[in-house]
Amino acid sequence: MIKINKILTSVGVMSILILTMFISIPQASAYTSNITVNENLTLGSTGENVIVLQGLMSEFGYLNVPINIPFGYYGTMTKDAVARYQAAQGVTPAVGYFGPITKIAMHKHFAAHNWLTLLGW
Repeated sequence: MIKINKILTSVGVMSILILTMFISIPQASAYTSNITVNENLTLGSTGENVIVLQGLMSEFGYLNVPINIPFGYYGTMTKDAVARYQAAQGVTPAVGYFGPITKIAMHKHFAAHNWLTLLGW
């Protein structure tokens, strides 16, 4: 267990996210889709950008998707997770819409941690 904890600590949260995406999403490429420049996402949105957003929200602890529920649909759980992320980042109103204000906040958040290059953004 100590070895695993040391590995997780040294690798970092975003590396784990990338590894998780490779394991759980067979079609994932070396880099994730840059959701900060793609279309806005809201209730009813589907596709790769939703999967990336859900993966990020899960990794940060804002989204807990039950095991048998597939990623890729922006439902109320994702909306609520994005709203919690928005509140944590100081985005107002924190209503769960992934639009321009949240994208700018996410880009700044990731840049501050040097995660943009890791994600290929």
